Amino acid sequence: MVGAADPRRGGLRTGGRRRGPGRPGGADRRNAMKVRIDAGLCQGHGRCYDLAPDLFGEDDEGYGTVLGDGTVPADGEQDARRAAANCPERAITVLKEAQT
Repeated sequence: MVGAADPRRGGLRTGGRRRGPGRPGGADRRNAMKVRIDAGLCQGHGRCYDLAPDLFGEDDEGYGTVLGDGTVPADGEQDARRAAANCPERAITVLKEAQT
């Protein structure tokens, strides 16, 4: 329950667990990954947004777009790689960011 008193902690429960390194969905900069679509190569087959709808969308003409800044959550790495592998034009690049 969001906002319900949590007597074990002496405060309010926020409804979610903290995310961080080593936790699913957490931000671990050492393993940061991003996706990118080369608009010059994309032909609008739509496999990316069918296979990874949390990472990709489509524009008004049906071409693939990267949602947000392209950062892949820890639990989305497999979807990102699957979308890239299934793009017939090889327009998707999966980037492993440098450690920070």
